[in-house]
Amino acid sequence: MTQPFPSGFEDALSDAVSNAVGGRLRHWKPLAQAAEHWVVRAETTEGDRLVVKLATQLAAVPSFTDAKAKHDLIRRLTAIPMSEMLAADDSMRNVPFRYSVQTELLGEEWFSRRPRLNEAERGQALGHLGEIVGRLHAPTTEKFGLLPSPEAKAALDALENHASRIIQRDDLRDQFMELLHRHSHRWENVIIPGITHDDLHGFNILFDPDQPTAVSGILDFDKAWSGPTESDVARMELWHGMTDPSFLASYRGLVPELAGYVDRRPYYQLLWCLEFGQTTAEHLKTTNQLAEQVGLPRLYEF
Repeated sequence: MTQPFPSGFEDALSDAVSNAVGGRLRHWKPLAQAAEHWVVRAETTEGDRLVVKLATQLAAVPSFTDAKAKHDLIRRLTAIPMSEMLAADDSMRNVPFRYSVQTELLGEEWFSRRPRLNEAERGQALGHLGEIVGRLHAPTTEKFGLLPSPEAKAALDALENHASRIIQRDDLRDQFMELLHRHSHRWENVIIPGITHDDLHGFNILFDPDQPTAVSGILDFDKAWSGPTESDVARMELWHGMTDPSFLASYRGLVPELAGYVDRRPYYQLLWCLEFGQTTAEHLKTTNQLAEQVGLPRLYEF
């Protein structure tokens, strides 16, 4: 049987926690695991509830130090419920792993909460979510591009760079780039960048343990960038159960719809389909419906 954690893991975890909050590790529980990369829930003897990520030098995980800088910027700019990243270190000098430590947010994932709500409660919950997403998107950043230091002046340039990072297949990446170039005029009035989460699905949205329709936290800003924030809404409108008229009313009260959004929406949605890239009947059907709208050739597999 393969040992899930390497030798010395708990000592390293204890040191990372101590470096972050000064307390002693009381107990911990694994949350997720990938190649050379682990995520655990930890609690200290002083009662701190934490989420700790540890990775070896070989792990295909971006810099935790950069992630903290991005996380801190988003916390400073926005008024949304999100965790505080307390420490991050890629040096492996004091702890034999790269690591980050952040506060744990309490709540239930939207995809678990939603089925237990009645229709009126779902409307209230999505209305509050629309307000939270609006508060995420309302603050503006100086430029488009990678956080925490975006450098692109044009939305389309940043979108092309973003697409080139997340579409894995070379031929699909090239086709999507050509599509953006061909229809570049659609982005001429997209001139104000903002915090774009890029992954606002139901597993990254928590609802309060005691208030059924209140959002208690937004998770996982690893993919966040300074982009056209409308792309978040486009993805949410594609995913089942993420928006409704209550959501849009709350959201549009804070972030008005930009002219031409409806024409740009299928490009943002198609980008997610190409990024996700699963050869299932449902995903291929959705992908090809969007591809037909924007003029991309039909796909038969990813």
